[in-house]
Amino acid sequence: MKYQLFIGENCHDCQKVQKTIVELGLKLDIKNLDKGDKAPMDLFILPALLTVKGDLKAYGMDIIEFLKEEENTAPTAGLKSFLQRFWHFG
Repeated sequence: MKYQLFIGENCHDCQKVQKTIVELGLKLDIKNLDKGDKAPMDLFILPALLTVKGDLKAYGMDIIEFLKEEENTAPTAGLKSFLQRFWHFG
């Protein structure tokens, strides 16, 4: 499933979640509300993880645990992602 991460400037948890996403090698669209990106709904807590259809999946530091669950894993970048999909391992 594809996700979008909505963040803001000067958001400590946003920075932590982004760092974890990079460490896990996940590929997500990151939208910065303070730089003009728009969310499909009003967001009161950042960071917020939504599907591309606009369904809220997790917010705050709970995003990290959500993405670590195998069935929720966002696509990874590069060859590893291809191999995981092709041979169903990871």
